[in-house]
Amino acid sequence: MKAKWKITLVLLGIVLVSFLAGGFLGAKIAEHALKKRHAPEMWNQSVMRALQQHLKLTPEQTQKTQAIIDGGVEEMKGIRLETIAHTDAVVERLISKIDHELTPEQSAELQKLKQQRGATTIDMLKVEPRKTK
Repeated sequence: MKAKWKITLVLLGIVLVSFLAGGFLGAKIAEHALKKRHAPEMWNQSVMRALQQHLKLTPEQTQKTQAIIDGGVEEMKGIRLETIAHTDAVVERLISKIDHELTPEQSAELQKLKQQRGATTIDMLKVEPRKTK
């Protein structure tokens, strides 16, 4: 009878470990897919692939369509850069307003938190800055 319990526990352990590993792996795959989905360069590729698949573009149409999409991606990158700049300005303004309401000790602690936060940068979004012409 003890042997059956041991086998049952081992099998349950294997099932549990498999379940946890599958959940972890699935979460990582979903996270990677989500990051790719939000990257303008990946969006560019997926749109071209979909257009090519559904519309059967000629080589000339593919070239022209790619140029149009490239321009849109550059525009989206610019919007992201502007958004980062506006977000950072709002956060800095909020920190400044909060700082005026604090005691000197609290203000010193807030400055430490502010340094930990760091600056919002384009690196956070994994987007290359616009190239100036």
